[in-house]
Amino acid sequence: MIMCRRRKQKYPVVLLFVVVIFSLLILIVSLGGNTIFQITSGQQENQQNALNASNTASDQTSIMTNQSGALIDSIQNQTTDNQTGTAALSANLTQGDFESLKQDLSEAHRALENNDTTTVLDELNSASGELFIITSQQFDPAHVEAMTQEFDPLQSHLDQAQEAALKNEHAKMLEELNAAESELLKITQTLPSGQE
Repeated sequence: MIMCRRRKQKYPVVLLFVVVIFSLLILIVSLGGNTIFQITSGQQENQQNALNASNTASDQTSIMTNQSGALIDSIQNQTTDNQTGTAALSANLTQGDFESLKQDLSEAHRALENNDTTTVLDELNSASGELFIITSQQFDPAHVEAMTQEFDPLQSHLDQAQEAALKNEHAKMLEELNAAESELLKITQTLPSGQE
């Protein structure tokens, strides 16, 4: 019987202890939990607002950068298109100065038609050499720099045609040769014939 009394006494104490702890937890949660929830959700809202403001500013900056970059590219392209041949013209060059280069490109075309890659490479090297000679005959460094920039697309197509020839890519060679001739035409069409 003694054992039964002890057991009965333990349960009410344990039950009282559980009820008190549970009540305290409910009280803490109801008072502090709501405050903690409000603080946490307020912080999250502030962080989200800051992120949204940052993203909006970043997006606007990106849009402005893209628009200004496109505008600059457009102006540079228009300027380049309008000025093609002007460096050569201001250096007193004539169409006759480019005759050897034009002939080299024609020979390269013929060699390509005959599947003679060695001759294509020789003619492309010769054309690059002619372009270098035309540029290097200038004594004014400003003219040399301006002409180098003006002739850069032509030289680039010559280089790419040589690379295609080394890889035995006939279609790419033809494309680059045509592009080089087109660039040469852009330069020479603004120049006097030289027979005046």
